[in-house]
Amino acid sequence: MVAPAARPDPRPGDDGRPVSHVRRLGCRLVAVLLDNPVRSYAWGSPTVIPELLGRAPSGQPEAELWVGAHPGSPSTVSGDGRPLSALIEADPVATLGAAVVDRFGPRLPFLLKILAVQRPLSIQVHPTIEQAVEGYDAEDAAGLALDDPRRSYHDRNHKPEMAVALTPFEALVGFDDPVAVAASLEQSEHPDLVGAAAVLRDDDGLERLVRRWLTLDADAAAEIVTVLTGEASTRRHDPRFALVHRLAEAYPHDRGLLLALLLRHHVLEPGEAVFVPAGVPHAYLSGVAVEPQASSDNTLRAGLTPKHVDAAEVLRILRYEPRGEVLVAPVVTDPGIELYPVPGVDELRLARVLLSRSGVMVPGPCLVLVVEGSASLDGVSLARGHAAFVPASETGATLTGDGVAFTLTTALDQAR
Repeated sequence: MVAPAARPDPRPGDDGRPVSHVRRLGCRLVAVLLDNPVRSYAWGSPTVIPELLGRAPSGQPEAELWVGAHPGSPSTVSGDGRPLSALIEADPVATLGAAVVDRFGPRLPFLLKILAVQRPLSIQVHPTIEQAVEGYDAEDAAGLALDDPRRSYHDRNHKPEMAVALTPFEALVGFDDPVAVAASLEQSEHPDLVGAAAVLRDDDGLERLVRRWLTLDADAAAEIVTVLTGEASTRRHDPRFALVHRLAEAYPHDRGLLLALLLRHHVLEPGEAVFVPAGVPHAYLSGVAVEPQASSDNTLRAGLTPKHVDAAEVLRILRYEPRGEVLVAPVVTDPGIELYPVPGVDELRLARVLLSRSGVMVPGPCLVLVVEGSASLDGVSLARGHAAFVPASETGATLTGDGVAFTLTTALDQAR
């Protein structure tokens, strides 16, 4: 990998303030360099994102690098300080294009993240747009402020997402085959687990068991979790129980361990991807990934977390069909360009670009993030970890360099 280049300080203007990096050719906006916020969560790595950005660690776990215009953590224009959302609001058609504004309104519809997972995240699920509107309005009516820790809905949008592995990336995504889970539970010596196996063999058994486990009172839940973790400690030859044993080291008394028993375990190799539709339960366990998603921060947690768990809302939006996840194989569309297609999601068209000096055209609106080496985007220098926004009015942006970049735009024009 090419060592990260230092980001130059903005040049001061005559009044001593930094000169804006918002560039124009005539009346046309062109690509802009972004400064991108990092969110710190307990599950994050203290070193991965600082290394990517070429700076010293902060001493805190740094979990997510956000590239986009979501109001919760918007990127800002480098040297200008203006949120990307404000740049878009000032001229939605120039920045997004008329088709995107017509379809999604005057806002950037997608968000790009780097996830640096050192310890398991919560088991969670995301809503459809209709469910998000209902949930947001209900929490507003209940008087929950947007920063209230009991709040699950932070906007009225859905959050379909995909994880593309940059390192081996471990995840639980979607329910496993109930019969396969039942066969494992039937080997138990405890009647509660054997009884759960019998439920799973019924046609509606998966939903009934999930509802039972998520609505147990605290004492009953603690009792069966103790049974499960005790058995997991002695059945580590069974991969399903070995995983529960490992998760119990991080969350020893959490009823999410019961749900983990029911989910499918994936280990993605670099370049492999999984798409998570609305309603599909998932938990990311370890590794580094690029995560393109619709621009939303709506997360319903079901377990493996000290944060707020809203079991009733999880049960309202959860989908119970096994294997609800979608493994996504990249498709080579041009030399050095791999597309990760997500059918039915207009917000997301992600491509992995193997950079070369010959250059790749980048139609806007588009986010560009360099993950290896360095690049140039029509005069904007992008070191490893740097990102840029290409507005729709920039019709000739060309990406060159050596390394790897990801580009994210909408799927409204598949001919692109």
